[in-house]
Amino acid sequence: MRGAFTVSRDRFGEHVGYVAGFGAYWATCAGAAIALSGRAGPRRSFAEVRPRLGRPLTLGAVLLLWPPVGAIATRFVPEIRSADVPMVATIAAVGTVNAVIEELFWRGVYIDLWPDDPWLGWLWPALGFGAWHLAPQVIHRSSMGPVPYVLSATALGLSWGWVAWRTKSLRWVALSHAITDGSGIRNARFFLGT
Repeated sequence: MRGAFTVSRDRFGEHVGYVAGFGAYWATCAGAAIALSGRAGPRRSFAEVRPRLGRPLTLGAVLLLWPPVGAIATRFVPEIRSADVPMVATIAAVGTVNAVIEELFWRGVYIDLWPDDPWLGWLWPALGFGAWHLAPQVIHRSSMGPVPYVLSATALGLSWGWVAWRTKSLRWVALSHAITDGSGIRNARFFLGT
């Protein structure tokens, strides 16, 4: 994906290249998820399960709550004052699309293929999820810097992955992910070109 973002940037410029890079990434993730888990995979991945957050329940709740709470406190609250309606609507839409597609690929596929193997069903995809976050930094470098950003994405992958692997469902994980991604209002500028 790093190559896709580089080619997109060089061919279309930073704004369109960033959007095209994500388009290629989302298409790849969605295509791979359907190819590997089948057409019923997405529906199966979002099924309601009990216990909803895994066992122990408190651990599952903490692992799902810390990402959006942190994002709301450190990004949404400071950035909302300078946002307009198109920015909020854009990041809400991008956050939702990104969360659903990433969860289908980075959690759903691995759980389908290795439901009883914590290394392949939970830990390995969390490492891949973290590493993938280097790709878009070809165009838009994180304010945290590449290594801290990848480490924080890996921590998110480990948290969401644990809940998804324990419950075999993406329902609550995708919601946590969408709220987290939708809290970065400033990121809407890269999709809007402002």
